[in-house]
Amino acid sequence: MSEGELGVVLKTTPLRESDLLVTLYTETHGRVATVARGARKSQRRFAGALQLLVLGRYQLGRKPCGDLWSLDAAEVEREFTQLASDVIAVAHASYIAELVGALLPPEAPDPHVLDVIVALWETLAEAGPSPGALRAVELELLDIAGHRPGLEACAACGATDLERGAVFDPTRGGVMCRRCAATSRGPGVRPIDSGTLQYLRAIAAAGSPAAARALDTDPAIVAADRTAGREALVAMVTNLVGKPLKSLEYIAKLGAAGRRP
Repeated sequence: MSEGELGVVLKTTPLRESDLLVTLYTETHGRVATVARGARKSQRRFAGALQLLVLGRYQLGRKPCGDLWSLDAAEVEREFTQLASDVIAVAHASYIAELVGALLPPEAPDPHVLDVIVALWETLAEAGPSPGALRAVELELLDIAGHRPGLEACAACGATDLERGAVFDPTRGGVMCRRCAATSRGPGVRPIDSGTLQYLRAIAAAGSPAAARALDTDPAIVAADRTAGREALVAMVTNLVGKPLKSLEYIAKLGAAGRRP
């Protein structure tokens, strides 16, 4: 296939007897909804590129009317499908795909999104699932969406004294100092101590999912701070999306069953 734009599959849904509704994130067009005609009966035109964990090239053709693009052909550029046997790795990849689909507006491309997704896949392939890597990708996508949580100063007044009495308020953009915390109310608001803040700041400063992985075993960070950091970012995501993400619920079930985090 000589034409096509770089992208990844976020979601596929059966459509009629033989078609697929395919949500893509592409370098040129951002998030787009497409119809792959006949994809359920024949994969010849799509060459295994209509699945999670594949960086592909997708040939799009716009319909004369309506919001759907036609997906005419696809081919694999690079794949990480060997991760399919690791249920936690697939859960992490599925979460990020669902987050991109829910958090980023349609047809508003940011080429860095593909870099972030592939960076997570690379660290999954190299060393397996990592809570630190997943937190790094969450923060990066929140930043791209314009909702990076304030961690260095109070998101309301800018005060930098966050050592005592601070809370994390996802509806107000991040950490609230003790004074502003008095007006933070709601189910997503939670106390946040200095250890959790240090953990989230270290994640933000890591620069990549691979680098953030080192924080999984950093002896200066206790398990409670990793858990509190995860819960704060999940609260931020849930508030922005407006509903719990199915992939997050699945990850929670795996954790409750004693699988790797």
